[in-house]
Amino acid sequence: LQPASARPSVAADLDAFSMHRCSALVASAAPAASVPARVSAAAVPPALARVQFEVPRCGSLLQGAPRSFASVAGGSWRSLTVCGLDGSSGSLEASLRKLREVRPQQVMLETCAQRRQLADRVSSASATTAADAAAAASGAEAPRSPLSHADAIAAVHGGLRPGDVAAVVSAAGDIDAQVYTVDRPYQETQNRVARHLMLRPRELLTFARHSASVLSGGDPQEPLSRGVRELLESERERHMATEVLRRGVQGSDIFVICRAERETALRQLLDGGLSGTSASSSSSRVGGGAGEAARIWPLLLVLVYVLVPGYGSIFLAWRASRVVASFLPGPRDLIFAAPAAPGEEATPAAAVGLPTPAAAAAAETGVAGGHGQ
Repeated sequence: LQPASARPSVAADLDAFSMHRCSALVASAAPAASVPARVSAAAVPPALARVQFEVPRCGSLLQGAPRSFASVAGGSWRSLTVCGLDGSSGSLEASLRKLREVRPQQVMLETCAQRRQLADRVSSASATTAADAAAAASGAEAPRSPLSHADAIAAVHGGLRPGDVAAVVSAAGDIDAQVYTVDRPYQETQNRVARHLMLRPRELLTFARHSASVLSGGDPQEPLSRGVRELLESERERHMATEVLRRGVQGSDIFVICRAERETALRQLLDGGLSGTSASSSSSRVGGGAGEAARIWPLLLVLVYVLVPGYGSIFLAWRASRVVASFLPGPRDLIFAAPAAPGEEATPAAAVGLPTPAAAAAAETGVAGGHGQ
């Protein structure tokens, strides 16, 4: 094949075909009056009439018409439903009933691929046994399962709980719906939070108290700082909205299930609040965060605030013990009293034990003199 510059006819045909594809995009997204004449008049050349491939979106030709990110990337959906879960079984059952009524083709979950795998493992490991079923039938309370790794991640960094993820995935499989994970990877969120807290010990202490209260099942007494909330809430909401708009198929029913705290923000972003500028910046942040070479900030955070203070305190205690030991008196002879008969006084026995430094020095001098003689 020769380059297009060497064959003017081929270059002209490719240019005309690109103009035709752009005119189709403009015609579907803008009124006919706003379409440039040179674009609407473009036709497919005969040489490329049978070529079937997708041309990238011509963003430069669409700059004249202010369009939202949802209109450009997502197209027109048949329906979009957003349901929020508050952690109770009632909200989960209501969302599952709504899911079966809508019967969407695509189900978007506020979780990542790694957390979904953890949820599958937890679901398979915590399957109801015969003893639990018998206890439930008799009215007794079933034994409570311990807090898993996926539960801790959902409580601290946000996202659906593993039990909710397993229930939604099972319900989506019953209606032959495709399930997508649209949340940011939790390891990337951990890395961002650790990098933010590295030089902010006050915010780190607040985050530690908040995490401890959440993991223990209590209500947090003090809110998180603004910077941490931006990482755990706003950035994740923009990431999820970008993923939904990117993965949504035109003409399909989309069902989004998230935490109740994220429901309002996701509705606003998906209804058109996410502009093209913020969407492109969110996409760039998604690509940049996923390509990070090493996520060492959590390890550095533990090293700076846990290991270094721990080993430092041990070293200081050892040095202090050496200083204190230098001021203590030397060893003394141990005097033992021989047991006496009733009515008699105990007589001290011969001194035994370690010699004093002076006695040791005198003994060494005597030994040296004996050898000299």
